[in-house]
Amino acid sequence: MCNYTQREYACGHFVWLASKHCEAYKTSKSGRTKCEPNVTAFEERPESMCGECWPAQHHPWTAEFMRQLSVQR
Repeated sequence: MCNYTQREYACGHFVWLASKHCEAYKTSKSGRTKCEPNVTAFEERPESMCGECWPAQHHPWTAEFMRQLSVQR
């Protein structure tokens, strides 16, 4: 079994991060062998939001850059 850390964010979402892969995963040719996850640690991030909920940051130069790309085509 591969070991995972379960991380929970302030938004209520959670993810599993592999902390150690099992031998079956390491020796598989494709590296995609599925095995039963073993959650060995829990981590809370009450001050953070997950990547899906985090507000997108638009920099002032983004609009100009995208406009120039569309003109070049």
